[in-house]
Amino acid sequence: MTGMAAPSPRPDEFPGSFEAFYLATFAKTFNASRRMAAGDTHLAHDATQEAYLVMLRRWSDRQHRSQDDNRKYVAGVAANKVIDAYRHRHRHVQFDDELDVPADGDQYAEVLDDLTLLAAVRTLIATQPPRRRAVATLYFLAGLDSAEIAESLTMSESTVRTHIQRLRSILKPRVDQISRTDQGGETS
Repeated sequence: MTGMAAPSPRPDEFPGSFEAFYLATFAKTFNASRRMAAGDTHLAHDATQEAYLVMLRRWSDRQHRSQDDNRKYVAGVAANKVIDAYRHRHRHVQFDDELDVPADGDQYAEVLDDLTLLAAVRTLIATQPPRRRAVATLYFLAGLDSAEIAESLTMSESTVRTHIQRLRSILKPRVDQISRTDQGGETS
């Protein structure tokens, strides 16, 4: 093996169904990559682009699978690319504190609660090592189950479940504190 990457496909080689898949799934995949990359937009773009190139090379084998299965596969590849970048850099970065602006109207309190919880989850994820951060991002933010995460990150399902259990035990006190505050109780 020479270590050279496979040549990039020419634009005229893009199958129409791959292009449709890409257009339908890119935003969600990029957002998951950006969260996992702690807000590093350049890393997220690189990881997402590389993940779609991997998918394009495998498209003939995967094109008959559901769009959701293929999206999860691409998300897993992107997650691995982000992890590889962090391993290469040997550093940790903080998530940015940018949150979406809450909606006006009757849903304001509900949206604010969701944003508060999301901020707690993001803070938790930011403090974790790269593999656990990948599990947390795919589980809490992308909505994958433990089997899908295990397949995407090429780790055993029991290891994924252990990571999820540890993340939940760390997050539970924060969620309880937010709930007490919402009910008018004192925080400790």
